[in-house]
Amino acid sequence: MTIRDRGNIKWTSLMLPEHIKMLRQYFGEEYYDEPVLDEQHLEEMNDLIAASMEFTFPISFTLYQNNRQSSLEGLVHYVDQTNRHLRVIDVDGRIHKIPFSTIKGVKKI
Repeated sequence: MTIRDRGNIKWTSLMLPEHIKMLRQYFGEEYYDEPVLDEQHLEEMNDLIAASMEFTFPISFTLYQNNRQSSLEGLVHYVDQTNRHLRVIDVDGRIHKIPFSTIKGVKKI
């Protein structure tokens, strides 16, 4: 005699559709709280970006966009004060425009 298991179907009656939707969102996306930067950290990031432009060494940016953290490595090509963004050339030679408000961390590589 074999037992016919219905798999996940047997558990769906215990969950509301809202729960299933939230679980799919939770496992499909990673959410991070936006870090709050103090004045000292902002000043250190500014100094490192200026040094990277002057001495042309690559740096790594930690970016926060759409509740996600990402990173980008490259050389700072230009700081656009009027539009409030950086132009960074990555390893492949592509130019990225990074808004100041999305930069949450800078490290020297």
